[in-house]
Amino acid sequence: MNDILALLFGTAPVMLALVWRNAIDRRRDDADTVTATARAAIAKALGGESLVAVRTDPPTPWSHGRVHLTAPDGYWLLVDEACLDVAQRLPLAYDLVIHGC
Repeated sequence: MNDILALLFGTAPVMLALVWRNAIDRRRDDADTVTATARAAIAKALGGESLVAVRTDPPTPWSHGRVHLTAPDGYWLLVDEACLDVAQRLPLAYDLVIHGC
């Protein structure tokens, strides 16, 4: 009985760490999919690749994820043209953040 308890208590921290890391990786993979969707929406709205940068923060159990749109100075019109298309394609667990407008 002692050997079984020692095995359980010895492996429990490793198993918990693996489960936690797997959950984080799944959230990051979902955020990468949202990033790709946002980039595709921008490319479609603007008729090709542009200077608009997209960065996505995955959601956590206590907050929504965020999709950040940025562009260099003088190119904010590109963000304005594409933000509605991006917002329509975002899942409900994500907020749209536009920097510098």
